Amino acid sequence: MKRLLTAAVLCAVLILGSVWSIRAVDNTAQAVALDVENDRLNEARETWDAAQTLLGALLLHSEIDQADRLFDRVLAAQQNGLTDELALDRAELLAQLRHLPDVQRPTLKNLF
Repeated sequence: MKRLLTAAVLCAVLILGSVWSIRAVDNTAQAVALDVENDRLNEARETWDAAQTLLGALLLHSEIDQADRLFDRVLAAQQNGLTDELALDRAELLAQLRHLPDVQRPTLKNLF
């Protein structure tokens, strides 16, 4: 009976941890995307930088690095007044931010 209880508790802890990690990535990505959509790029970058430790533990580093490069491009385009590049890079950054929570979800696409 103890083994069954221990297994059930461990299973519950794993499920809760998985749900928490999905929600954490989703909430962070949504908050950053909202700032980007509202042209608060510096605030978005600060939120993104503050979440690096958490995201680095939960996501592939290549996904995080891609978003970092896009942030750099967006901020550079904004600083240089390049509106066409800003719009394009901003759209690409938003797509990347919306993609991040999907990487964590247990879907057939992610499993196979």
